[in-house]
Amino acid sequence: MSSCTVPGCPLPLESAHRRMCPRCAYRLRAYLRELVGQMPLLEASLQLDRSPTTGSIHGGRAHSPMPLRGDVLTLLGPGSNTTLNDPYGNARSDQTGPPTLDQILRGWAEVTAEHIRLAPTPWRRPGQTWAAWLGAYLPWILTAPWAGDFHQELGELVGRVRAITRTEPRTRKLDAPCPSCEAFGLVEEDWQEYIECPACGRLLTSDEYTAHAHRVMPTLWRTALLLAAHNAQENQAS
Repeated sequence: MSSCTVPGCPLPLESAHRRMCPRCAYRLRAYLRELVGQMPLLEASLQLDRSPTTGSIHGGRAHSPMPLRGDVLTLLGPGSNTTLNDPYGNARSDQTGPPTLDQILRGWAEVTAEHIRLAPTPWRRPGQTWAAWLGAYLPWILTAPWAGDFHQELGELVGRVRAITRTEPRTRKLDAPCPSCEAFGLVEEDWQEYIECPACGRLLTSDEYTAHAHRVMPTLWRTALLLAAHNAQENQAS
């Protein structure tokens, strides 16, 4: 059985037509959702922080600052008017410097459109982001030979955005044990659709976890109370 094409992932593929394991596929969808949710924070980060700086004998600025942050402008700047044929820079572009977030995502959208033989130039509805467009075509992306590369680049892009907005997804530990390996450690993370067991990789929807917790937690609570009562009696006897 073939392995997942995401660099560093050893998990097997569950389908001969897919190039990514379910765990990486769910994380890829979460990356796309997070980019949509991060856009307002990224735009709000354009303004430079107004913190005191050194550089003059009066404690002020030695020179006039840029009105906006250059690293954010790099990501949010206007994309090129030319069509990108692939995400690796093989096509012509009128823009110099690193590609913007919009260019990167549009490049992958064009590769996706070519992969599934859509129109040469992908089209999106007014107000729709390229991240949302890619999320809608994710089932086809998972069958592409470059799916692992897309996952890797998107993860790096999300990392750049998090560093700017100073946000990290929150991870919450849940009480019920994993229904597969019975290890305690199920976690729920922002942007993720599924609750995950780090020990065995089991994925659960919120409804599946709720039903599982309703089945097992009452027994676990009763056992914990009995153990606590037994320990209290032993302490009193001693």
